[in-house]
Amino acid sequence: MLTSRYFMKIDWNIFREKRCLYCLRPFFPKKSVDPLENHIANNLCPECANKLKELRTGFCRHCGEILPDPGQSVSRCGHCREKPALWDDFSFFNKYEGILREFILSAKFSQNRACMKFLGELLALHFLNRNQDIRKINIVPMPLHNKRLMQRGYNQCLEILKFFARRIEKHTDKTVHIHTNLLQKKFHTVPQHSLNKKERQKNIKNSFAVSKHALKEIFLFDDIATTNSTLEEACKELKNSGIGHIHILVLAKA
Repeated sequence: MLTSRYFMKIDWNIFREKRCLYCLRPFFPKKSVDPLENHIANNLCPECANKLKELRTGFCRHCGEILPDPGQSVSRCGHCREKPALWDDFSFFNKYEGILREFILSAKFSQNRACMKFLGELLALHFLNRNQDIRKINIVPMPLHNKRLMQRGYNQCLEILKFFARRIEKHTDKTVHIHTNLLQKKFHTVPQHSLNKKERQKNIKNSFAVSKHALKEIFLFDDIATTNSTLEEACKELKNSGIGHIHILVLAKA
């Protein structure tokens, strides 16, 4: 005969029907021993979950450049060996396509809180897979100029990081410090997505400023990285301010 103690150990959530965050179809979540896979499986139906995986090979670990061979990974690609970036390393969840792209756009332009929460927790679990030994996390969101912030009403990078911090501090002994005023945008620029690499570099040049601080190591977060021009310009100012180690953390690489 089953005892009440036995029933108390059952995770009753597995019997509760949920709706997929992407396709909205009803489904019953499946448990996984991997926290990252479990997060995806708890929010997406099996069909959609199968389309959202962490990219673990096929890119340069220094700049995020996607390599022709999906099974290959290098610490530095040919370009990075010739001209190393200003940061120490580059981490991203996957390519800017499919479900990940749709969620980022929804968080960025539609203020979709459910997508922000999903992405923030996804980012946290991706981060923990690679940074087990760090106890104090100093992280900087890519800033918006005040004009764009007023137009949009929020900085999606900051909102995603709030969920990132909550997930990490709730489930680990790590502390997260989000430095919202460390990096600032000095002047308004046209959106980068409409420009090529040279135009992006010119558009973003000298557009960042750094406030006084005593930090020596930070993580710099942006939702999307395409040519890395924005990251390079921001890192130039951060390095000039005295920060010795910068780690890039991005959701998607285009």
